[in-house]
Amino acid sequence: MPKLLIKVFGDPGEDMCELEEAKYLIDFSSQMIVIDGQQIRSYDELAKIASQEKYRNQDFIEVVQIPAITGG
Repeated sequence: MPKLLIKVFGDPGEDMCELEEAKYLIDFSSQMIVIDGQQIRSYDELAKIASQEKYRNQDFIEVVQIPAITGG
């Protein structure tokens, strides 16, 4: 299973983690999570996407976090 390369939109930094660690590192409720242009809404959905054939031979999957913008 490839590792996840986690990037925050607008931030040049990045983190790498195992899929299982994403349960605790990614907050699916307060930000948008995107893989290859597809929005991911839960850890289970992330695990399902990560297990697809097209990702199996990759070293990592790029996951983009887009923080929610609040205000008015």
